[in-house]
Amino acid sequence: MGIRKPRIKKYISRIILYVLVVLIVVWTLAPFTWLFVSGLFPYKELISDRTTSWFPENPTLKNFQAMFDMSSHIGQRFMAALRNSMIIAGSVTVICLIFGTLAAYALARLKFPFKNNIVMSLISIRMIPTVALVIPFFVIIRTFDYYLIQANSNFHFYDTKINLIILYVTFILGFVIWIMRGFFLTIPTELEEAARIDGCTRTQALIKIVLPLSAPGLVATGIFTFLLAWDEFVLAMVFTKTTNSITIPVYISALGSQYIHAFDQIAASGFVASLPPIVLALIFQKFLIKGLTAGSTKG
Repeated sequence: MGIRKPRIKKYISRIILYVLVVLIVVWTLAPFTWLFVSGLFPYKELISDRTTSWFPENPTLKNFQAMFDMSSHIGQRFMAALRNSMIIAGSVTVICLIFGTLAAYALARLKFPFKNNIVMSLISIRMIPTVALVIPFFVIIRTFDYYLIQANSNFHFYDTKINLIILYVTFILGFVIWIMRGFFLTIPTELEEAARIDGCTRTQALIKIVLPLSAPGLVATGIFTFLLAWDEFVLAMVFTKTTNSITIPVYISALGSQYIHAFDQIAASGFVASLPPIVLALIFQKFLIKGLTAGSTKG
C-alpha cells in the first residue's frame, strides 16, 4: 500500500499536467482556428441569425483568394499592406538588434557614471502610453514636412515607411537593450578576458566570443522585436494614409466601418496576417526556447 500511494499521486499529477497542457493549447489555438473557419464562411451565412453551426454549410476559399487577387482593389491594398509590414518590421528588427546589441554590451561590461539610471530610463520608455505621444509626434513630423516643402524638397515624412520605422525604433530600442543586457550578463567575463589576452580587441571579443554565445538571445529578442513592430496599430493608423505605407493592422481595421463590416474578409486577412510571425517562431523554435530560458537569472 505504501508503494502504491506514490504511484497514484504520480499518475494524478501527470493527468492534471496533461489536462492543463490541453487547456493551454485550446486557449491558444482556438482564436486562430476560429479565424480560419470564419474565413471559410460565405458572408451571408456568417452574419445570418440562423447560422448555429461551428463550420460553414457551404465553405468557400473566395475570401482568401480575394486577398491575393491583384486585379481587385482588396487584393492590391492587402498585398501592399503585407509588403509594407514586412519591410517595416524587418527594418526595425535589424536596426534595433544592431544598435541595441552594442548599447546593451556597453551597459553590461563598461563602467561609467549614471549607468543604472540609463538602464532604468530605457525600460521606462516602454511604460509611456503610445497614445500620449501621438500628438507631439504628429506636430513634429508635420513641422518637418512643412520645412521640407518650403525648401522645395520632394521628400516628406508623413505617410512613409521611413517615418514608421523611426517611430517604432524609438519605442522598441529600449526594450531590446534591456533584454540583451540580461543575456550579456549571463556570459562569464573570463571568456572575454582570455580572448583579450590572446590578442583580440574588445570589438573582436564581442564578435567572436560574446555574440555566438548570445545567439539564442539574439533570435528571441529579434522575434519579439518583429512581433512588436508587426502588431503596432496606433502609430500606423495616425501616420499612414495610402498604400505607400499602410500596414496590415490598419488594413484590417479599414475593412470595417460605421455602415458595413466585412467580417468574412476581416477573418481571412487576419488569419493570413498572423502566419508570418507564427512561421518565424516555428523556424527559430529551438533558439527561441533557449533564449527564453537564458538571460533570466540576471538582469
